[in-house]
Formats: sequence, structure tokens, C-alpha cells
Amino acid sequence: MRYAVLGMLLLFALGDGCSPPPNVVGVQDFGHVTGRVLDAMTNRPIANALLSVGSLYTTRADVNGGFTLRAVAGDQTVTARAPGYATVTADTTITKDTTVSIGYIRLVPLIVPQGQPTLQPPAIPTPSASPSPAPATTPRAATSPAASASPTPS
Repeated sequence: MRYAVLGMLLLFALGDGCSPPPNVVGVQDFGHVTGRVLDAMTNRPIANALLSVGSLYTTRADVNGGFTLRAVAGDQTVTARAPGYATVTADTTITKDTTVSIGYIRLVPLIVPQGQPTLQPPAIPTPSASPSPAPATTPRAATSPAASASPTPS
């Protein structure tokens, strides 16, 4: 009994392997990943697509294909799956207390007519942090082609 207690004390003093590895982050170090899932052939949203980082962090896309994966951090691979589509991954790095947008994840249908190309993804809107004030304008003469083509009174 005495040797068992001494052995356990020795294990704890030397490190018992219960400590997390150095690359594990604490709860306070998490961020979020956002994006949208689209059909690569039509650019339509894929509602209810399953998105995951590993097997512990999962979410479903909303009706607009939008998603947010919460409580993730570090270098991660986001995987998107939906019935009838090929699985797609996207790599990203999430830092503490940030929300990273990975833009569009475009899934290709498993059955595609031969030779039909996928569409270009739509432009990713750039969010503005705060609305900028409208620039001051000074009155000017109209310079549009319609305005300059109109006849002048004589």
C-alpha cells in the first residue's frame, strides 16, 4: 500500500500524461467560422447541409445556406456534406475572439450532365464596419447622355 501511494506521487511529480498537449487551446481562446453553402451548378443555397470541424463541432446550414460554427480555434478544416453532393473541405485559421468568414463552400452534385461546367461563384459582399457618411456634393450641370442630348430652348 505504501509503495502504491509513493508510486502515484512519483507519477504526478514526473507528469502523469493527464496534462493537455501544448497545442490545445483553452475555452477562452475560441472563435467562430461563418460562410454559405451553395450548389456549384446553380449557385442556389443548400439548406440543411452538414458542416463540421472534426467530429465534435457540427452545425447545419440555414435556408439561405448560411452557417456559423462556434467554439473553434487554430488551424482547422471545415467539411461540408449534403445528400446528393460530393463532400468539400475548406481550410482556415481561427484566432481568439474572432469570426472568420470562409465565404462560399460550393458543393458539386454527384450526378452532373457530362460536360456541363460549374458556375462562377457570386461576388462575396464585403461588410462595412460602420456606415460612412455621404460625401458632400456641390450642384453641377447634368452630364448624362440623356441630359446632353435634349434640345435647348431658343
